[in-house]
Amino acid sequence: MQRSSLARLLGQYLFSRDRLKLWLLFGIVLGAYVVNIRLAILYNDWNGRFFDALQKVDQEGIYRELFYFIGLAAAIIVLLVWAGYLKDRLILALRRDVTEIFFARWLSPRSAHYLLRESGKEPDNPDQRITEDVRSMTSLAVNLFISLFDSVLTIGSFSLILWNLSGSITLFGITIPGYMFWVCLIYTAVATFFTHLIGRKLKSFNMEAQHMEANLRSALMEKRRNGAAIAGSHAEAAEERGLRDRFSDLLQVLIALIKKQRDLDLFTVGIGQFTHLAPIFFSLPSFFSGAIQLGGVMQIRGAFNDVARSLSWIIFAYDDLAKLSAAYERLRRLEQGITDADEAAEKLASARKQLPDGSPDVLKADIVLNIPSGSKDQCRALPVNLSLRQGTLAFATGPSGIGKSTLLKVLAGFSGSFTGEIATRGTIVWIPQKPYLMKGTLRSALAYPRDPSSLSDKEAKELLSLARLDHLADQLERHADWANALSGGEQQRIVLLRAVSLKPDILLMDEMTSGLDDASAERMLDLMKKLLPRTAILLVTHQSALFHKADQILRLA
Repeated sequence: MQRSSLARLLGQYLFSRDRLKLWLLFGIVLGAYVVNIRLAILYNDWNGRFFDALQKVDQEGIYRELFYFIGLAAAIIVLLVWAGYLKDRLILALRRDVTEIFFARWLSPRSAHYLLRESGKEPDNPDQRITEDVRSMTSLAVNLFISLFDSVLTIGSFSLILWNLSGSITLFGITIPGYMFWVCLIYTAVATFFTHLIGRKLKSFNMEAQHMEANLRSALMEKRRNGAAIAGSHAEAAEERGLRDRFSDLLQVLIALIKKQRDLDLFTVGIGQFTHLAPIFFSLPSFFSGAIQLGGVMQIRGAFNDVARSLSWIIFAYDDLAKLSAAYERLRRLEQGITDADEAAEKLASARKQLPDGSPDVLKADIVLNIPSGSKDQCRALPVNLSLRQGTLAFATGPSGIGKSTLLKVLAGFSGSFTGEIATRGTIVWIPQKPYLMKGTLRSALAYPRDPSSLSDKEAKELLSLARLDHLADQLERHADWANALSGGEQQRIVLLRAVSLKPDILLMDEMTSGLDDASAERMLDLMKKLLPRTAILLVTHQSALFHKADQILRLA
């Protein structure tokens, strides 16, 4: 069976030479737990000596063992605290690396994040998966592995102690050596079976709850982004009803989850409590017969509890195992989606031809667009024949819904909804209808996607002045949500200035002057032709007053 892309990705990360320090840290943590097992054995021996001295009322022996216990306890405390600290640092290092891997995968040079969304196969809320699921997966994986490692060591160390201490018992004429070990084994096997029977649905409940929690957060963010439209329509009551419905559905899933968790807890907590008494109960025959003293009973109790706890690892880890499985599955689906998007991007890139360097054209397209129609699974054909040369300004115009935005998406290389041939030369920058301005400084908004430090004060102020945004010149270091702080026309001018800084060979713009009056739009187009003399610009627009500025007009019908 072929490994999932996530398993392959994590395997490449974990077993690369760069991870040597990480494995060294992991080895130190495991070594600390090996030492802790040795200290636990010493503690078990101390139990026997101390309670034997207590039974004999050996005052000197009692005080000697108490002082021994102080030193032993101090060593255990120091060891466990430092082991816990190193384990937490290991988890943080893993989370950092895996999160950065997913940052790079999702925001890949092939724009997997966008192609995944456009494919209609995007898993719900990738942002949550990259943050919360990576955190859960790394933390749970490390903690569960270390607890399993500790359990295996405990079984190996204390099973022999339990076997030797418990002696033999005769039942129905059959002598059973090490009978307490067999009692412990049967006891935990039965408990594990019932734990799985009760908790097997926890994984699906966890996945559904995470999905609905993420959808609720996404809905709240959507309301915040569209606050003006909601307020303008006085639609608060309708939005509140929608949120209440989402939250009600979430509560139903959470109630089912906590009920299942309650049932599991009733069993596991009960088993945990009974386990403290079980070894004393089963060792009473040996104690009454004089085969063992009180110290031996306490040693058996300690060894039985340690072995039972270790053998019952799956019982007490069941809830965490379900959460780990759910987090892994969500990340696996996201990674698989990104892999599929990368393959789609490669297919789109391979379908395009390259124009020779000496060609005066930078883009040639003889295609038929497949535009979705109102009918389900049906498309209409839109033929397009286009040729762009360096330094030309072309307009694409036509009725709303004809396919102008789809044309830009296809030419930019983000859609395969066409037949025919496209050939390009050089870099392409595509600016969709909605301007993107992130929170941060105005300098970072102007420089995007370059490093803000690459944009000097002089260069930034000159750009703002050319776009008649001089009133923003003293706000370069101001932190703000510029998508709300600026008007629509100001946002469009900022985005156009960014395109000038990128100096692409081909610039595709979708309604990027719609927020400007005709005179301002003409000035921006003149400015862009002046600052980008070798760039071919294709602008989708309905502003007929600008048509005289175009070197060519593509009318779609």
